[in-house]
Amino acid sequence: MQGSVPRLEIRGLTKTFGGARALNRADLILRPGEVHGLLGSNGSGKSTLIKVLSGFHAPDEGELKIDGRDVALPIPLGRSETHGLSFVHQNLGLLHDATVLENLIAGDHERLRPWWINWRAEAERARALFAEHHLDLAPGDVVADLSPVKRAQLAIVRAADRVREHRAHGAPGVLVLDEPTPFLPQEDVRDLFAMMRRLTASGVAIIFVSHDIDEVMEVTDRCTVLRDGQVIDTFDTATTERTALVEAIVGRAVSVDRRVAALPAAAPAVQVRDLSGDIARDIALSVQPGEILGLTGLIGSGYDEVPSLLSGARRATAGHLTLGGQRLDVATLTPSVAIASRIVFIPADRQRAGIAPDLSLTENATLPLIAGRLALNQRKLRRDTGDLIRRFSVKASSSEQAASELSGGNQQKLVLGKWLQLRPRLVLLDEPTQGIDVGARQEIYDRLLEVCADGGAVICATSEFEQLELIAHRVLIFDRGRIIGELKGKDVTKQAIAEACYKAVETHAAQ
Repeated sequence: MQGSVPRLEIRGLTKTFGGARALNRADLILRPGEVHGLLGSNGSGKSTLIKVLSGFHAPDEGELKIDGRDVALPIPLGRSETHGLSFVHQNLGLLHDATVLENLIAGDHERLRPWWINWRAEAERARALFAEHHLDLAPGDVVADLSPVKRAQLAIVRAADRVREHRAHGAPGVLVLDEPTPFLPQEDVRDLFAMMRRLTASGVAIIFVSHDIDEVMEVTDRCTVLRDGQVIDTFDTATTERTALVEAIVGRAVSVDRRVAALPAAAPAVQVRDLSGDIARDIALSVQPGEILGLTGLIGSGYDEVPSLLSGARRATAGHLTLGGQRLDVATLTPSVAIASRIVFIPADRQRAGIAPDLSLTENATLPLIAGRLALNQRKLRRDTGDLIRRFSVKASSSEQAASELSGGNQQKLVLGKWLQLRPRLVLLDEPTQGIDVGARQEIYDRLLEVCADGGAVICATSEFEQLELIAHRVLIFDRGRIIGELKGKDVTKQAIAEACYKAVETHAAQ
């Protein structure tokens, strides 16, 4: 793997925005055929470094070499592929209404003549490319009909193919994967990692940007940690302890012990009976005051449907919810009725369902407070938003900044603060820390524990077993829309949860 000449070498990369240094003399060396992790908290400089490589940002200073050749900075926007650099961002950049083949060749202007395309030849070329990478993709499939992992595979193979086709001097290139996994189930992540290894076996070098330390530990050869724009260190993954990476990212030791203790028996604060939706069937559960109840299972098991059903975000076919003596018909429940009953929902897709990206932080934070009001005290709203930003440690330049300008972790803290200011009786969460750095996760956990200390109840649906081990008093295991098991207290461990989930699969396979 280790060649005499690095595939990519960055020296002294510096970028300043309005007096704040997003990158401060950052160095990075990428070897041929390696997967190199890029880690850091939100705002650490990872995105800025990637945007310099893609030509989106011009650095203040710094040097770049690719295969030993000097590359002038800034790279002209849209010309990174000629230097062997290709990028796959979290949104994948696919046209959902177009076919796999149309996506594969879209924008491939250097190879194709736009006035005439030999579709039969391109389809054959696509099938050969998919076979080379062991991908179950067909040129005529519509992208909207593909599973999430197949979409990710298509975006990655397209990027790798562009590098190979347009590389000026023929050497394998550099593929930058910017958080491609947050919305993939665990079994699909394994398929994606296998594909990455096939690419590196051919000499391609990969920069893998992720907040998931377990994924970085599994798939990378080395990893570099950024903090406050500076490179803290580069680690050989195989010989590095997970705790060392966490401490490098956060700047301090972070506890990995359970954050919750056993609760004394108490009457339920929340009772759900006969809940059914598209997948969930006849779900019955209860949550007592101060309890965090975890819901999990494998993809398609239905656990992630429960929070949206109980909040009215998705229509249930049956069921009722009792909260503090108030009985609600879930089949007719609307979000406004749920909010009036002090039930709040933190969705997984914060970009589309959690925030209004073009509105300011003040406008986002005060949306739950101003419904039905005829007159607004703008000064008080800004003051209250400033207090919320400080309490929830949202890193922002001002309360009038657009929500879209925040990092993912700070957007999630904003969403959490927006709803927790209502002092809810029931908090419903769907993948609350997806794509969020380890430091921000700890802050979110602290806020949820404050809800519990205030007597509220929390239901958290997540595929992250380690998260449940840290914060859940009990965990319900779902399979085929039904609850098939329960873990509580000291039995709530990552290993026990995984065993319970996969045991159901093995049972079905044996039948």
